[in-house]
Amino acid sequence: METTANPALRADAQRNLTRILAAAREVFAEEGVEASIAQVAERAGVGTATIFRRFPTKDHLLAAVIEHRIEEIAETTRRATESKDPAKGLRQLMARAIEIYIHDRGLCESTGTALFDKPRIHELADEVNAGIEALLARGKDAGAVRTDITAADISMLLFAVASAGLKLEPAAPGAWHRYLDVVLDGLRPEGARPLSRRVLTRAQLDAAWEGCPQRER
Repeated sequence: METTANPALRADAQRNLTRILAAAREVFAEEGVEASIAQVAERAGVGTATIFRRFPTKDHLLAAVIEHRIEEIAETTRRATESKDPAKGLRQLMARAIEIYIHDRGLCESTGTALFDKPRIHELADEVNAGIEALLARGKDAGAVRTDITAADISMLLFAVASAGLKLEPAAPGAWHRYLDVVLDGLRPEGARPLSRRVLTRAQLDAAWEGCPQRER
């Protein structure tokens, strides 16, 4: 006689998965990619065998955590593009993306590594880039953003403020907002002068993202 799986067992397995992913996000954000599966298991209140049944290696678990973080940025991008004020939407997107990077050491240390070389992560990154391009186009049409700024420029400006924020956060939490304000003022067309260098190529941008400064511990 054919039997069906025990619904209670499926529910228990789902609860374990939820706890594992929540714990992994916390542990890798705090400790970086060197954190162990044992640390995640302890935080989640499960055995390491339970984790390895769902994630064959630590990299599989890290990739799942990274995908979740990039999904957060993609969701922020979706909301930002719906803003009636493109400049306000761009500010919200940049602020949230920087905040995520500053408070997630594991994400920062993983940026530019093979952990990002997953189809879904590429898909989400492309969505974020398209959203930035859409916000810039609307901002330029509205006269709120200088016409020579590209999505690649925004990516590097995000990287610059996030890098400063990583150093500043332990001593001066939130101080990075000051530098984001300066950056955003620099995107405005009033008083803008021609830029002294060409926009970065995709290859240059990818190479730049391979290095991410570690937070002071």
